[in-house]
Amino acid sequence: MTSDPVVSIFESLDLVLILLAFAVFARLAIKGKNIGGFRFQLSIFLLIWVVSEIPHIAETLGFLATAGYEDTGLYLHATSMALFALFVGWRSLKFLTFKQLPPITGASLPTTRPKVLDP
Repeated sequence: MTSDPVVSIFESLDLVLILLAFAVFARLAIKGKNIGGFRFQLSIFLLIWVVSEIPHIAETLGFLATAGYEDTGLYLHATSMALFALFVGWRSLKFLTFKQLPPITGASLPTTRPKVLDP
């Protein structure tokens, strides 16, 4: 726990903003219609990332004893980074896969002369 009042104020503000971010991303994840959708996957990743910050802030404010919780935020953060790597990798592979192009047909030429060229 910190004894500096300025640090305590900003850590408290940080906790409030983290919890607000959690609520926003939870709502986005719930509203995501498809588990494979970009919004849902990104929201889940961000939820894990937000949750990984809570133990550090709670420990700094003195809400959480450090015994037994020292590495919880680290493990959650590592989990969110692993999921993010999978998310980005899967999206990149999906983007980079070559799709068969439709057959190229002859270009159609205009059959009438443009009116701008008429005298």
